[in-house]
Amino acid sequence: MASEKFKIQLNIANKMYPITVDRSNEEIYRKAAKLIQQKLDRYTASFYAEDKQDYYAMVMLDLAVSLTSEQDVEERLQVIVDKLDQTLQL
Repeated sequence: MASEKFKIQLNIANKMYPITVDRSNEEIYRKAAKLIQQKLDRYTASFYAEDKQDYYAMVMLDLAVSLTSEQDVEERLQVIVDKLDQTLQL
């Protein structure tokens, strides 16, 4: 069965972004937009920047670090699983 696509509106930094998503992914997109807005609000409350682009850069860096850290954890877990598999095969 093909996924049903439809348009949603996401509010990020007081701007509406219309995007088309699979219905099954709608909640993921909404949570992502909310996370971006929360981080943006945190940075704008934490320090002053003359250019809003500085806030956006900090949000992107924060999210990229989180993503990279999660990937590192997955790789380390896979190494542990592989070692367990080898041990159990003995």
